[in-house]
Amino acid sequence: MGLDHTMIDVGYKYCIFENGPMDAMPLSALPHSPEPWSVAVLNAYQKLYHVYQTASSYVDSGNVEARRLQQYGNMIIADAYPLLLLLIESAESESLPLSWIEDVATEFTALLALVDDAWVSAKDEYVKNTMASIK
Repeated sequence: MGLDHTMIDVGYKYCIFENGPMDAMPLSALPHSPEPWSVAVLNAYQKLYHVYQTASSYVDSGNVEARRLQQYGNMIIADAYPLLLLLIESAESESLPLSWIEDVATEFTALLALVDDAWVSAKDEYVKNTMASIK
């Protein structure tokens, strides 16, 4: 399966991202702004988008391993959430709507729940297969 390209309008320029299947859950795009977004906001969004699309595409693939799911969960917790906190801290100075940041945080929380559910299922399947091979 080839990679699809998604073009995201981030104000004054477009960012092109390579991502997996298009059935992956989309991350909310940056809201329209009359002024160009700062480099810091654009970089934060690109990192958030990458984490979200990568984890979402992997979960949607249906062919998952517990170890990789754990890595994606850790990426959400260690990379995405701190970026969202930084965006909250700079929201006023960047004219970034708090409602958008809250929506993105909710999307990451929902994705983390999906990753966790898939991890539990993959781990249970591994244990079941291991026990069956022992018998």
